[in-house]
Amino acid sequence: MDNSACTAIPNRDMIEIYTDGACSGNPGPGGWGVVVRDGKTHRELNGGEPSTTNNRMELLAVIEALQVVPEKASLRVYTDSRYVQKGISEWIHEWKRRRWKTADNKPVKNEDLWRRLDSLVSGRVVEWRWVKGHDGHPDNERADALARAGLEWARQAGKPVANVPPPLVKRQDVGASPTFRPILDIRHARVYRCDTLVFSNLSFTLREGEHAVVLGPNGSGKSTLLKLLAGEVHPMPLAETSIRLFGEEHPNVWDVRKRLGMVSYELQRDYLVGAKGLDVVLSGFYASNDTYHHQQFSEEQVGRAREVMAELEIASLGERQFGHLSAGEQRRLLLGRALVHDPPVLVFDEPTSGLDLKACFQYLDLLRAQMCQGKTVLLVTHHIHEIPPEIDRVVLLKGGSIVADGPKGELLTDKRLSELFDWPIRLLSVDGWYQALRR
Repeated sequence: MDNSACTAIPNRDMIEIYTDGACSGNPGPGGWGVVVRDGKTHRELNGGEPSTTNNRMELLAVIEALQVVPEKASLRVYTDSRYVQKGISEWIHEWKRRRWKTADNKPVKNEDLWRRLDSLVSGRVVEWRWVKGHDGHPDNERADALARAGLEWARQAGKPVANVPPPLVKRQDVGASPTFRPILDIRHARVYRCDTLVFSNLSFTLREGEHAVVLGPNGSGKSTLLKLLAGEVHPMPLAETSIRLFGEEHPNVWDVRKRLGMVSYELQRDYLVGAKGLDVVLSGFYASNDTYHHQQFSEEQVGRAREVMAELEIASLGERQFGHLSAGEQRRLLLGRALVHDPPVLVFDEPTSGLDLKACFQYLDLLRAQMCQGKTVLLVTHHIHEIPPEIDRVVLLKGGSIVADGPKGELLTDKRLSELFDWPIRLLSVDGWYQALRR
């Protein structure tokens, strides 16, 4: 944490507030989230707007929080927005002196919200603290999850919303900090594929509720990371190495596959061409390639498979052979295979590879729908256009090493991608989507 802009205040009657904002596109649908802690009391607030900006959501989160706490209480406000922290503690004094003009005599952006915030902090004892986003702090992560929930409800409602249903998060007990359970926790892994050393010291954590992308060129180690997840390769048994899946250091591989749905280009390429569509989806119950005579399926399981196919609009493919379908139809069947046991986590490997434009957009819409339904999603790719607006964490992988890990807005830049792919790249962004061009 950065306390450079803070002043020491007494701890008696201290209320701690954690705030965050989110935006899908900038501008675009956005959300705000708040966690308020007053001793043992724990309160959560959130909401969203269908068309806004990230900075407005960051500001609105603080404003909404200050409106529900006692005026005489001492406050400590945590935000991962430098815009908010520096704006309220440093810049605002000059803005007011200039009658809400910047140093170059332009109107201050978001003046309406800055005026509201200035009025709310007037006469109050407030300590402003910046906390690094997506750094594992439970209350900051919770505020982020609340903001994302507000964003999705505002997107669906098409109007401002408040106090929307929060995302599901496991809790230790009433009033305790939310526990963001690591789904995948790799520590200091040394991994070989045959005689090739892929990772010499890999550490990576994916937490429940995150939407992340692992982005890297061919040969960076993306496929090996997926095989680690699937239990198809293993790290060297070194003292400092550990891999936990769903909190277990030595999980049953079949249990893991029931809780983690994977869709990959490799699986599509290798899937048996004679398998019928319904059997492709049913094979998800056994994580197998097609179904076999010794596998038994209950009426409930068959009903679930047909239900998923109907949701994905592929019910008509039930009796058709996999090898006779288009790439887009095959990919939808494999998504059905991944969803049939309703896993909490979905992993997509280059999800639109081989699809035409229409199929690409349709499939990405299906992927985004799963995020809106609360699935944790990990996307592994080297295609910039596959990254949906809902992805908020970017992990850059190169040469078997994670070279950067952080918010999308900080890492998806011309400079970062040019260095990652060793090529001059110009990045374009429209409505939260990205495309790379040669610079």
